[in-house]
Amino acid sequence: MANGAGGFIGNILGGALTGGIGPAIGAVLPSVADTAKILVDRLVPDPNAKAAARAELEQAFAARDVAAINATMEVAKAQTTVNLAEATGNDRFSARWRPSVGWICAGGFGYQFVLAPILTWTTNLVGVAIGAAIPPAPTLSINDLMVVLTGILGLGVQRTYERTTGVPGALPGVVK
Repeated sequence: MANGAGGFIGNILGGALTGGIGPAIGAVLPSVADTAKILVDRLVPDPNAKAAARAELEQAFAARDVAAINATMEVAKAQTTVNLAEATGNDRFSARWRPSVGWICAGGFGYQFVLAPILTWTTNLVGVAIGAAIPPAPTLSINDLMVVLTGILGLGVQRTYERTTGVPGALPGVVK
């Protein structure tokens, strides 16, 4: 396995339990798999039994990693089902929240990259003309906007697919 036998689960749990410093702790503390291998090496004297125990450990950790991947896939499938049900519904409240968030992000980007620099430039010119210091226009947190926008764009691709394949309710007034 690429990250050790306990790497997949260890990275998930380490990040969740330690607030993101899991990989740093993982470099210092041995994984469960490494500890189990050390215990087998030290406690099982017979080479054949040791090899069998190590093979059994590898199978157990591989099965655990496969189960974790399958669980992650099931969560993704469930979310896709929810997204599809939401997109095919005729409820205007749930059907329009994505576009409204998209417009908010577009407005935020427009303000940050077009309007705020023009306002700052204009207020600087006016400030020089009247001999007063005018504070610059406020800025937005682009990092926060990017998180929201990338999520919306990912969902937008799914919505585009729905509209091009003719999912019922994807186009206004079109029912198949």
